[in-house]
Amino acid sequence: MKKYMMQHPLRKKLTKEDWKRIQDAIENDNVDDASWDEIEAAHDVFYDAIAGKTQTHLGVTTLQ
Repeated sequence: MKKYMMQHPLRKKLTKEDWKRIQDAIENDNVDDASWDEIEAAHDVFYDAIAGKTQTHLGVTTLQ
């Protein structure tokens, strides 16, 4: 069984409306409209999106 990188558990549970609410809370600095776990899930998504856009080549493993 292969293990893959972990994703935040809320990523697949949040609805489109939840994502919109979280995005609005982040953009308007209104942290009371989103829980810390929801903001962490959004950070996880943002990180993956930015890393995917800026990656210049496939990962390489070097053995010495």
